[in-house]
Amino acid sequence: MSFQIHKSSSGMSFRCWNAAWTMDSLTKRIAFLIFPVLAFLFCRFLEISHQINVYFDSVYTDVSHKKIYDFIIVGAGSAGSIVAAKLIDAGSKVLLVEAGGPPPPFADIPALSPMLQQSPYDWQFKTVPQVHACKGLMNNVSNWPRGKVLGGSSRLNSMAYVEGHPGDYRDWFPDYNEFKIEELFIPETLRWTSTLADAILGGVSELSTTKKYKNRLNDFKRVPVVTKNGARWSTDKLLTKERRGKGLEVVTHAQVEKIILGVNSQARGVLFRKHGREYVVKAEVGVIVSAGAVGTPKLLMLSGIGPRNHLEELKINVIHDLPVGENLTDHVLTGIDLVTLNATLSVSMTELLKPTSALRYFLSGEGPWTSTGLEVVGTLHTKSINNLNNNPDVQLMVMPVGISQDNGALLRKYMGVSDEVFYKYFSPLAHKTGITLAPVLLHPKSTGHVKLRSKNPEDDPLINPNYLSHQQDVVTLIDGLKFVEELVSTEAMKALGAEVNRRKFPGCEGYEFGERNYWECYVRHLTLTSYHPAGTCSIGKVVDKNFRVYHTKNLYVVDTSVLPRLPSGNINAAVMKLASKAAKILSDLRRSRRVDQCHIDDFINFVFLGK
Repeated sequence: MSFQIHKSSSGMSFRCWNAAWTMDSLTKRIAFLIFPVLAFLFCRFLEISHQINVYFDSVYTDVSHKKIYDFIIVGAGSAGSIVAAKLIDAGSKVLLVEAGGPPPPFADIPALSPMLQQSPYDWQFKTVPQVHACKGLMNNVSNWPRGKVLGGSSRLNSMAYVEGHPGDYRDWFPDYNEFKIEELFIPETLRWTSTLADAILGGVSELSTTKKYKNRLNDFKRVPVVTKNGARWSTDKLLTKERRGKGLEVVTHAQVEKIILGVNSQARGVLFRKHGREYVVKAEVGVIVSAGAVGTPKLLMLSGIGPRNHLEELKINVIHDLPVGENLTDHVLTGIDLVTLNATLSVSMTELLKPTSALRYFLSGEGPWTSTGLEVVGTLHTKSINNLNNNPDVQLMVMPVGISQDNGALLRKYMGVSDEVFYKYFSPLAHKTGITLAPVLLHPKSTGHVKLRSKNPEDDPLINPNYLSHQQDVVTLIDGLKFVEELVSTEAMKALGAEVNRRKFPGCEGYEFGERNYWECYVRHLTLTSYHPAGTCSIGKVVDKNFRVYHTKNLYVVDTSVLPRLPSGNINAAVMKLASKAAKILSDLRRSRRVDQCHIDDFINFVFLGK
């Protein structure tokens, strides 16, 4: 009797499970039909919004040639917006010049941020073909999205606020923790995460007790994000009406083409082009370039500051020979869609498309639309590091989705994955729950450069990160993948039915899956940017610790390009901190000059006017 009941209940359980699986599969198929249509419409909406804004900006543009500012800032990204806001609060008159325009409607919805890539709000940079990496990408080229919009790349990123390791800043930014953004919003808990987050943290807890990983796993947690009431908080939120009323002027759709340098290489102002017209504006105290790791070296070189041989080849007058554009570094990741689950997650394409998800976001600022796609981060000291006081060398980024989950509609295009690779490797995962446990190379030994394509300011520069040209970078990433394999085998992950995707990556079929030579092939094929380029105007090489460009006066660089090395984590927190420090230095500089000017004026009044 009991056997019959058990058999019947088992059969019923199987039928229920099979029905649930069939319903889930049907839902995904419907989503695969709907999502491309909605994505197409939203992309067209972005283009139309941009065109409308450009039109009204051209009609109502009002730029004064005669007005002189205390500071001119080039670029309204994470750094530029912060510096502008803090200088205004300190009493300066500031002109902020941005090549893009204001963000479009709905840009504050975190889940929509990937769709700003390859839109008018993105510079749409690409690297040159890579020799040692990116073999699974179209033409061996890595797409490098960079924000061309007020807020810069803080409008496109995953909103992660990760401060890194103290050793990252010890010799060049020792007072790191003294600087902050008072208006920054970092809630204590995420408004929406999937069950994957708990499983990952549980798995890490299991591994941390083993001899192999004791004291090697650091700061694994739900990722802190910069958000307010479930919506994206980006640095353009600092460009308030109140600050604009106190002396901040913002010029959009204006491409700066040259820094004007006077006697003794003193920065006097900038030349920019807006709607086909040239404008020259001047600054009394300083010109601050905050155009990013790609845009800043491009502008300096166009202005005659850069490697002599390179500038002479392009017939650009060399003002100062400095290694501008060199030391380009970037966090590299791999492991996209490497793991599958025998479970559905609450952050998925089907969940995002539900009308209830939209209602939850607009009514209460909750639900899957508040997700940035990044749920857990943490760092690892791999076995190649003996001193655990040193910086960790691998970060793990945990994302509940992969590029297979939209069936190739958008994400693979943004990452530049080739058609052959997608259809052979990723497409078979579309009806499963594919997730990403991505090892990130934190401190690459491979470095590259940014060079000018020509002396035409409208041409994109040549970007060569030289990914994986140093063998140790490959070794470190393989260690990260081996950690992922062990994490997937923990009891916490098994509870979700986690498995490593054992389908061989195209181009690596000749190697035994799981062996180190297979993983090396895998890494060299699936090499992706973490969107953290830095170092092209490094402190100590191009600028001093006060952010002033060597051998110049009144010319400063404040953005990711000044980082002498990458931090052990997502880069935006470091940029915000250094921008806050730079703003204090520049505010103090302006005050000292005003005091000196007052002394001179008092002397003139006393001698010549008897006052």
